Amino acid sequence: MKIYLFATPLSLSRCNIDQEKIFQTLNTVANTTDTRDLVVALYLLPGAAMNRGVAYVRGWLTRENFITGRGKWSFSKKWDVPSDLPEKFKLIRMRVDGNFQHFPRTERDGYNWEFTYAAFLDHLATLFAHEIHHFRRYHLGLHPREGEHSADKWALNHVKNLGFNVEGRKLRIRKRKHKPHFLIQKIFPQINPFSHFRQLSAGAQLIVIHDPKRKYLGQTVNVVRPIRSNSRRIVIETQDGKKWRWPMGWLKIVGGENKNMAGNKILDFHEENV
Repeated sequence: MKIYLFATPLSLSRCNIDQEKIFQTLNTVANTTDTRDLVVALYLLPGAAMNRGVAYVRGWLTRENFITGRGKWSFSKKWDVPSDLPEKFKLIRMRVDGNFQHFPRTERDGYNWEFTYAAFLDHLATLFAHEIHHFRRYHLGLHPREGEHSADKWALNHVKNLGFNVEGRKLRIRKRKHKPHFLIQKIFPQINPFSHFRQLSAGAQLIVIHDPKRKYLGQTVNVVRPIRSNSRRIVIETQDGKKWRWPMGWLKIVGGENKNMAGNKILDFHEENV
């Protein structure tokens, strides 16, 4: 595993921890995982509200993919690409505010889990453990069919067993009652722009009519499973065997008309794929 740390001198001083301890923490979390193909890019930057991580672990990356000039990670272009990157690799990016004055800290992630960290290294270990769970699943074939909630649960148990001072729990979500507009959509299907997709079963064929990267444009794809009543995306399998949660506004039923071209945004890699 190669680790690259990007930070300003001020950010490092606010952590009140030397670089060796940061590297040691990451290596401790990954100790039981085969990380020969893994590259970790850690950014220590101010802004606790922007703490996040992402795992690019489904396909191989090259040095051209190490930084990006768009989206939430566009700040990565402020630093040069490391000269000693492997020819191909899987990548975990993390952005963390390591200011010791922010700890102890309680934080809720995007999957409605609440974590309390005693110190910066406890936070870093938990975030890295979550992302490395994705690496273990998609690259090593471990944790089959386990998603984000399982990654949170595994990460919490893993770092606590390693002695990090972390507490966490999945918050209870109240189920929302069906709003009247669902009934209206059933009575007046034309109000629901994707009603024709909701009748499809697994194996039905669609045509990709929009792809920002133009990789699958015009291709015929298969429906993996039926969609929920309120979904705006459908799980498809492309001809290269990959599965995607694709916006229905970017698809056309084979032999049918496209009725809506909704402005859906592409999400980060491990959110967009399934």
